[in-house]
Amino acid sequence: MQFAVMPGHEDDWAQVLVSLTDITARKKAEAYLEFLGNHDVLTSLRNRTFYVDEINRLERKEAWPVSVIMLDLNGLKSVNDELGHAAGDGLLRRAGEVLAKLVDKPQVAARVGGDEFVLLLPDADASAAKTLSQRLLELVDLNNQFHQSPRLSFSMGIATCMPGERLEAAIHRADQQMYAEKRAYYLKSDIDRRHD
Repeated sequence: MQFAVMPGHEDDWAQVLVSLTDITARKKAEAYLEFLGNHDVLTSLRNRTFYVDEINRLERKEAWPVSVIMLDLNGLKSVNDELGHAAGDGLLRRAGEVLAKLVDKPQVAARVGGDEFVLLLPDADASAAKTLSQRLLELVDLNNQFHQSPRLSFSMGIATCMPGERLEAAIHRADQQMYAEKRAYYLKSDIDRRHD
């Protein structure tokens, strides 16, 4: 809102020009840009930028324990190759829906790479992280009942950061565990991964 006193009426303000400007569209655009800065467009989960900022914030706060669940979506490349990228995007969106339902604030679900996701769980010990991982498997099973093909499946690694430890060390442990589970998944499935 802007206003101006008409010339000759400065002493008594008898005539004032008032101008109203609707900034709703601008505010919506600003909110959308802010959303894009912190979220992955495809899954609506938090993005890598937010994830890195959150790691730094948690380390400064030193609110231990913090558990980390690293996730890798199994079979995305095969889905993209065999069914097309639209099907792969659909699988990523389904993964985002499941992970969004799984976590509550202050927990964070983020997509940090093409088929990689992470759950940051402040104030969650190893037992709480294990319970959440079991709940994730239940939600994946439920999701697969409604979407027969392609099947949603994650390889995961879990680690808990305790006082005196860097969060990056726990993330590295969870990452290594996730990759070991991913290798076992593909060995068990007898799937050729030379091109994944």
